Formats: sequence, C-alpha cells, structure tokens
Amino acid sequence: MPRRRTIGTNPLDSVIPSRQLVEGEATKKIRKERLTVHLPVELIERVKNAVYWTPGLTLAGLAEEALTLAVERLERERGEPFPPRKSELKGGRPLK
Repeated sequence: MPRRRTIGTNPLDSVIPSRQLVEGEATKKIRKERLTVHLPVELIERVKNAVYWTPGLTLAGLAEEALTLAVERLERERGEPFPPRKSELKGGRPLK
C-alpha cells in the first residue's frame, strides 16, 4: 500500500482559518492606555492564579473583561450609559 503524501493540502485548512486571516484581523487595533489601581493583596493573588491556570488569559485581558462587565452592570442599573466627564478625575489618595 503506497504511503499518503502529507505535504501539500491540509484538510484542516477548510476548518481552521489560515494564519494570514487571523493576522489580518489584528490590524484593527483599539487604542489603549495604562490604568494603575491599588487592589487588596488577596485579590491580586487570586487574579494571578486565575491567569496562570487559564491558558491564553492575560492580566490585561481579565481586567478589561471584568471592568467592561462592571460598567455595563452599572449602566444597566442606571438605565442608560453615563454621560462624558466634565473634567478629569482627581488623582492621588482620597481625603479622609
């Protein structure tokens, strides 16, 4: 029985998009900025453990998803999106 040629057409090409298509989608980049927050150490450890044990998940990706869900919940409770800020937020520690 002759051996099948494995070099040439790949049967998975019809199911899995080629790398060129996937890379082409990445060109639609969303502008991002850095956001620094202070969180409880216990929460940070839980987040790091979740990222470590979830293949493909990043800290930034988890934070983006969590903040998106939190803001969407607040907007749903409010009944509408928040209007744009009238000024920038004040930085630093809050006054006690």
